[in-house]
Amino acid sequence: MDITVRTADKSDIDTLIKFRFFYQTDIEGKLTKEQTEKLNAQLPVYFEDHIGKDLTAYIAEADGETAATIFMVRLEKPASVHFLSGKTCYLMNVYTVREHRCKGIASMLLDKLIADARAEGITCIDLSATEMGKPLYLKKGFAERGNTEMRMEL
Repeated sequence: MDITVRTADKSDIDTLIKFRFFYQTDIEGKLTKEQTEKLNAQLPVYFEDHIGKDLTAYIAEADGETAATIFMVRLEKPASVHFLSGKTCYLMNVYTVREHRCKGIASMLLDKLIADARAEGITCIDLSATEMGKPLYLKKGFAERGNTEMRMEL
């Protein structure tokens, strides 16, 4: 199998939307009509506005077909002891289609993202791991922080 990893551009927006839906339905289950409509309305605008700026999306192709994606959303915050440059990113939408799982594709994407983040001076990568993804992140050097992730939905 021939695997290539590349940075997505605006011509890939439809693929990024499709993989965002794959990820959401795998995590959340069947989406409601309202959720589907709102995602369909927001995602094209988001990708058009952010790709190549504060969002980098990577695509892995297996024999010419999209097998996996990973997104890096850049954030700049006041520096702290954990991110001295103030430059951080949030890793999200790590998704591999079922027939290509457990073949090292997500690992390849993650390696590319980490290398690019380092080259940009990003000093901290955050993520929210699924149970399936957690072993990969631990293997790559991510550490559990012990704090409780919390959210308020408005």
